[in-house]
This record gives sequence, structure tokens and C-alpha cells, in this order.
Amino acid sequence: MASPEGEQQMSSPTDDPRARNPLGRRVWAVAALTLALACAVLLGLFDGGASGPAAPRDTLRLALSSTPHASLLHLAAARGYFAEEGLDVALLPASHGKAALDLLAQGKADLAAAAEVPFVIAVLKGEPLGIAASIASVSTEMAVIARRDRAIGAPRDLVGKRVGVTPGTSGDYFLWAFLIHNKLAPDAITMVDVPPGRIVHDLSEGRVDAASTWEPIKHGAQSALQGNAVSFVEPDAYLVTHVVVGRSDFLKTHAAAVQKLIRATLKAERFTRTDPQRAHAQIAEQLKIAPQALQPNWADLDLRVELHQSQLVTLEDEARWAITRGYAGRRDVPNFLPHLYLDALLAVQPERVTVVH
Repeated sequence: MASPEGEQQMSSPTDDPRARNPLGRRVWAVAALTLALACAVLLGLFDGGASGPAAPRDTLRLALSSTPHASLLHLAAARGYFAEEGLDVALLPASHGKAALDLLAQGKADLAAAAEVPFVIAVLKGEPLGIAASIASVSTEMAVIARRDRAIGAPRDLVGKRVGVTPGTSGDYFLWAFLIHNKLAPDAITMVDVPPGRIVHDLSEGRVDAASTWEPIKHGAQSALQGNAVSFVEPDAYLVTHVVVGRSDFLKTHAAAVQKLIRATLKAERFTRTDPQRAHAQIAEQLKIAPQALQPNWADLDLRVELHQSQLVTLEDEARWAITRGYAGRRDVPNFLPHLYLDALLAVQPERVTVVH
């Protein structure tokens, strides 16, 4: 029978097997040290890997217009999507897409955003350019804005009138398509070369009777003329598509940077879908225009990153028009397939590419 003293006896330190076994103590010490080192490594990884080499960043000079067509690129910059993808982008503002392509041709930009028409004309002149993606399309924003006090109330009243337009732009192509759609000969009007920045002024001052243009110039012209304005649109005449363009050699040698740009632009597209009101407000802020100036065609503006087979047909049609207008350096329609740079979008989101290749 155990004594009461034995029941109260405490176990001595030597009862711990680790204390009696020196080898066991060393194993536990090694295990503790290994655990500590593992924690340190994990903390270093989650702390951004400050001790390791930083991920490489790419730089791009991007020329783009201050128009709604470049909205996805403006959003990607404003919301930090370029930076998230490891891309440092310098935005080079231009009045319109053709001016952005001019910066590309002068070597002042690596990529440019423009409508297809000036891209087609540049290719016809021998520029080695490629389209990395289309980023916007719309069929309702182009319009011929005319003065009612010049006896213009219907498209046929444009015959014999002076119509302002910027040659070699989507406004130029739309005017031609608009006249053909309304069974009017293109030479039935007098075309007047007016830069985009002067269209509202020249129209409001009466130096031209009408003008073919795009947003936000279209809204500015309507506001300037107020009740004296009449607007002609033809949604079935022309689907305007804006694209990201680069020199073919640049697109191939900077594939990683172009893919980063595509991923950032796709993020901007998703934002316009999930929060259209905030996207609308932020784009207006970036373009430095009033939200109401952006509103008229906002719902019709399809901001989507893609490359479609049908684009080749449009490029060929625009090439025939440019050759007829005398804008081209050649008389034959080229094969535009080599001028579509498919690799970046195929690498990032291949289902967006329907071009047969």
C-alpha cells in the first residue's frame, strides 16, 4: 500500500526521456532550428522577397488619342493595371489616331492606338506595322454635322456644299461610306481639309457648311451650333474599329511587354463591365471632358480586346478605298494577315482570336 508521502511526490527532471538521452536533445534542437529557418524563408517570400532579385519590368511609350476609343488604355493607366503587370508606360497624348501613328512612324512611340483607316494607309505606303489587338468598335458615333442655315435638312442637301474633314482618317472614310449609302457621288461635295482641332471652330464660324467627325468633336460641334445643327448618322455604313499598332519587328522582339499590355487592357475591360458608372466617370476625367460629352455614345461603344477574322475583310475594303482616293503608294490590295500580330492575345486569352492562321 502506497504511503501518503509517495502520492504527493513530484517526478524529477530525469523522468523526461529527452533529459536522459543527449542524442534526443540534439534531435529536438535540430528540429527547432529547421522549423525556425523554414519560417524565416516563408516570411521572406510573403514579405515580397526583398532579399531576392526583383521581377524585371518593361517600359513602353504609348501614343494614344484623347478620344473615347482609347478608353481601355486610359483606364489601364489610371487604375494602375499596367504597373500591376510589371509595365512602366509613358503615355504620349495625340489629338487623334492618325497623329498617334505619326509619333510611331517618327520613332517617338513604341505602340500607338488608332482607327484602322490610318493604319491601312500606312501599310499601303510600305510601313512595316502590325495590329496587336482591337480595343474598341462602334457604328453610331460617326456623323456629318451640318448647318441648317445653309439649307441642309437631308443628306441630299449636301450636294454642292463644303464639307470639312481630316483626310486619311476614319472621318474621311465615313464621309465616303455615308455618301455612297445615300446614293450620292463622292465628288458631289467639296471636301475641305480641316484638322480635328479646328472642326468645331470652322463649322461654327461658317467656313464650312458641314463636317464629318467623331466624338467628342461631334458633341462639341452640336453644342456650338445648338438649334442650328443637323446631324446625319448611318450605323450601317461603317463600323469604326480602333486598334493597338506597333512596328512588326518591335512586336516580335518585345513579346513579353506586349503580353503585359494585353493583360492590363483586359483588366480595364473587365472593370468597364463590372462597374460601368465608375468607368464612365474615370474615363471622362482622364480625357478631360465633361461626362455629358462622353454619354451620347457610351452605351454603343464596344470596349473589347479581340482579333476577328472579319477584320481582314474590313482592312481590304479600306485599302481599296484608300487606293481609289490616291492615298496609297501601291495599286494592289495587300494580304493583311501578316500585319495581324496574333501571338500576344493567343498567349494571354486565345479564345479572343478568331483569325484563321
